[in-house]
Amino acid sequence: MSSKAKKAKKSSVVSGWEVLASAMEYVLAATMAAVCVAVSFYAKEGYNQIGNAKFAAYRVVMVIGFAIFLMMGAAYLVYFLRQKKAWKLSITDWCVLAYLLFSTISVVSGGFYKDALWGYFGWNMGWMSQLSFVLIYLAVSRFGKYYRNILTAFLLSSAVVFFIAVLHRMLIDPIGFYEGLEGYQMAQFLSTMGQATWYASYLVVALPVGMAVFLFSEKKWQSVSGGIYTAVGFASLVTQNSDSAYFALAGFMLIFFLFCIQKRETLNRFAEACTLFFAAGKVMYFLMQIHPNPDLEYDFVTDLILNGKITWVLLGLCLLLDLFLYMRRNRPYSAVRMRWFKWVALIGTAVCLIVMVGLIVLQTKGVFSGRLGEALGTVSYFNWNREWGNGRGKIWEFSVKVFAQESLPHKLFGLGPDCFSSYLEANHTEEVNLYWGKKMLTNAHNEWLTTLINVGILGAAAYIGIFVTAIRRFAKAWQKDYLLAGVAASTVSYMAYNFFCYQQVCCTPSIFLLLGIGEYLLRQEEATK
Repeated sequence: MSSKAKKAKKSSVVSGWEVLASAMEYVLAATMAAVCVAVSFYAKEGYNQIGNAKFAAYRVVMVIGFAIFLMMGAAYLVYFLRQKKAWKLSITDWCVLAYLLFSTISVVSGGFYKDALWGYFGWNMGWMSQLSFVLIYLAVSRFGKYYRNILTAFLLSSAVVFFIAVLHRMLIDPIGFYEGLEGYQMAQFLSTMGQATWYASYLVVALPVGMAVFLFSEKKWQSVSGGIYTAVGFASLVTQNSDSAYFALAGFMLIFFLFCIQKRETLNRFAEACTLFFAAGKVMYFLMQIHPNPDLEYDFVTDLILNGKITWVLLGLCLLLDLFLYMRRNRPYSAVRMRWFKWVALIGTAVCLIVMVGLIVLQTKGVFSGRLGEALGTVSYFNWNREWGNGRGKIWEFSVKVFAQESLPHKLFGLGPDCFSSYLEANHTEEVNLYWGKKMLTNAHNEWLTTLINVGILGAAAYIGIFVTAIRRFAKAWQKDYLLAGVAASTVSYMAYNFFCYQQVCCTPSIFLLLGIGEYLLRQEEATK
């Protein structure tokens, strides 16, 4: 055979593998878009067992989509190995693989094999779910060519979900989910996501991505669309009535501020975003008076945003800042000088956290007296007890005690994914019955503490490493693609929110999808060097 014929044959083989890779990219994009839509909207019987219904839809889409994707992937792997190409793994990749390894080991070390496979009923965060999250990340980070199409499906779906939630708070129900419900039930459930806490977990992951489009896009139509998305998201955030969401808000707004101060245009948009937030609180207060729900009792921060006089002051200050920045739009802008504000923001945030923790400790010990003690006493969050944070005080104390009493193998390798309740039922039944009666404690209501117990010290270190390394790497490279800023902010938001909550189908697949997109963008940037 001539050399030309050999080259032609080789070229045709390579072209065949390229076609296979292209097909994998299409299948993956279709699967991920379907996941976004299914998780956002599927509900078999309204709010009845909606978490299980969404997980069932998620599982069906994943099984069908990834069955096709992995079959093609097996063939592609043969080609990859024959070409002896180097395996390029980032530090985040290593953390993901380490987490999969240690979560698998935890299934064996825990001993609750059947429960560990799919997890506790209603949560379904067992080993199969952890595997699906890893697969989403690895697949999207390598074959995420059509990430923009996936993000379009994600943002359009979430925009509809947000809008329905806003209507629900005005007792307008376009989807019929509120039919037959009492007022107190309407106060607890929102949009197509179910319980307000689950809804908020979805909100705080999706909102930063759309907000990044508003803050950083140079295309006017995208910026306007992002602004509308952000406004609707803020209108829903100020009425979803979960204080944990404001902790997430503080996290992603801090990240965006650190990014935005580098340019005048983005700083202007950040100021506009702050204005939108406080304006949303006031607009929603008036709109909710049209059809008020007397059974809706606001949490502390929600009540402050909607009814507090100080938020009128903050709205006025934001408007003045907008005006000030607009008047200075033609003057020179010193990004170097603005870096001081970066350190002020970081140090200020650290000081605020330290002060808040200090106030909680001192107030709980009764150090403060007089007006200060009385003022702090009126805010439940400054008074640590077993009912702190809707019962999280008791849950956290008990969870730490459970971990402290575990064996060394359990401490290192865990009880098994989503096996917290199985372990309690086997070893702490009397205490659980004493504290919670017939209710089952399924997790520590703190994802990082739950992870420590379920997959052990090693698994928790790898899991936290996924998020920390991703945030650091995305933050360093975000100016090359502003979507990295959105993913970084969303990741911080997820970590902050789930300091008080847990893994579940409404939010965890989405954050691993976004992490995969961020990793894909970094890999593409490295490939062009």
